[in-house]
Amino acid sequence: MAWRTKQDMLFGPLAQGLSQQEWAIPDIRHHLEQRLPNHLKKTARALAQDLKQAFPAAKAPDAARLLRYLKGTPKTAPLMAHVKQTGAYPDPPTQPPRFRPVPALADLGLPVLATPDALADWLSLPSLQLTRFADGLGLSARSASPFAPHYRHHLIAKRNGTLRLIEEPKPFLKHLQRKILRGILAPVPPHSSAFGFCTGKSCPQAAARHAGEAMVVSFDLSGFFPSIHQHRVYGLFRSLGYPSAVARHLSGLTTAITPRHVLATPELADRDHLTSRHLPQGAPTSPALANLVGFSLDTRLAGLARSLEATYTRYADDLTFSGDHHIANILQQAVPQIVRDSGFVLNSAKTRVQPAHRRQRVTGLVVNRHLNLPRADYDHLKAVIHHLRTPTDPRRADRAFIDRIAGRIAWLEQVNPPKGAKLRERLADALQAGSIR
Repeated sequence: MAWRTKQDMLFGPLAQGLSQQEWAIPDIRHHLEQRLPNHLKKTARALAQDLKQAFPAAKAPDAARLLRYLKGTPKTAPLMAHVKQTGAYPDPPTQPPRFRPVPALADLGLPVLATPDALADWLSLPSLQLTRFADGLGLSARSASPFAPHYRHHLIAKRNGTLRLIEEPKPFLKHLQRKILRGILAPVPPHSSAFGFCTGKSCPQAAARHAGEAMVVSFDLSGFFPSIHQHRVYGLFRSLGYPSAVARHLSGLTTAITPRHVLATPELADRDHLTSRHLPQGAPTSPALANLVGFSLDTRLAGLARSLEATYTRYADDLTFSGDHHIANILQQAVPQIVRDSGFVLNSAKTRVQPAHRRQRVTGLVVNRHLNLPRADYDHLKAVIHHLRTPTDPRRADRAFIDRIAGRIAWLEQVNPPKGAKLRERLADALQAGSIR
C-alpha cells in the first residue's frame, strides 16, 4: 500500500498537469521536461512519444487514465528511482484548466467553460444542484425515494416482441439538456453523410441519394442510443475543448443510469447496453450527441464508399450504400469490421442486399427508379380515407387519428407531391361528408 501511495504522490501531479496540455508530442515533451529533473530529459522525450501513441486522440485524456498509464509503463521507472533516492516529488501543476477547442471548432462560438462553477453559472444553477443533476455517483438510480430518479421510464412494444425503453428526463433536467443542445451541441456540424436529426435534412433527402442505382445495401446499428456509453460522451465534450471536470459534468447531465428494477423487465430490448451509463432514448440531447459521436464512423464509411465509387448516407441507425453490383460483397466484408472498430454494434439480421430487379427500400421509401412510398402503404392510406366517408365510422370523431392521417399525407407529399395532393383532396371530401370541423 505504501508503494501505491508513493506512486500516486509522484504520478498524480504529472497526470493532472498532462491532462490540461495541448495533446501533441512537442507539447507533452515540453511539459515533462519542465517537470522532470535535468538528467531525465531523454525519459521525457521517450515518454511523450509513448503517451501520444497510447492516447492518439486530439485531446488529452483525463487525469485518471493518465495516472493508470504512468503507474504501469516501464518508461517511468527512472523517475521512480530518482524519487526513492532523493525524496523530491514534482510540484503540483499551477496552470488552471482552460477551454481549448480543436482548431477546426475554434470559431463556432461555443461557451467558454473552464470550471464546473462556470458551467453552473452558464446553466443558472447553484453548484450543489449541478452536482445533483450531473449525478456522478449514480445515486439517483439507486435511491428508494420515488423523487430521486431524474428520468421517467416508458416501455413500447417492438415488432419482434421485445420492449423498447424510453427514458424521459424530468422537466428540469430536460430544461438543462435543451440549453446544452442549443448552446453547445447544435453549433457543431455532424458529418455531411448524416441525415437523421439534422437541421435542414430529411429522410426523403437521404433516400433520394440512392434512387435509380443498380445495387442498394443497407445495414442497421443495434441499440443506437444506449450503445453509446458515458465515456464516449465525455470524450466528445473533451474534444470540443472542455476540461475534464467540465466534460464529466456535461456527460453526466446527458447520460442515464437505468435502475435495476427496470433492467429486470422481461423481454427488455438492448438490456446489455442499458447496464452501463448511456445516452437515453428520450432526452433532447441524445440525437445530436449520437450524430457527433458517430462522426468517425461516418468518416470511415464515407471513405469506403468513395473508394468503391458508391454513395453512403446514415439516417440515425440506418447505414445505406448504393452503386454498382460489385459493391455488395465488399461492403458485407468491410462494414462490420469498421462498425466494431468505431464502437458500435451491427444488427446482422437486418442487413439487406437489394439489386435493382427487386424492390429497393431506404428508410421505408422505395428508390428503384425514383422516390416513392411503398404501394402497400399508399393503398392502406387510401383505404383508411375511403372508410372515413362512412358516417358510422367512430374514427371520424377522433381528432388525434385524423391528425395522424394528415401527417402521413404530408409525409407522402414530400416524397410524391401529386399522389399526396390527391389523398389530401380525398381526406377533405371524406370529412366534409360528416360533422368534423
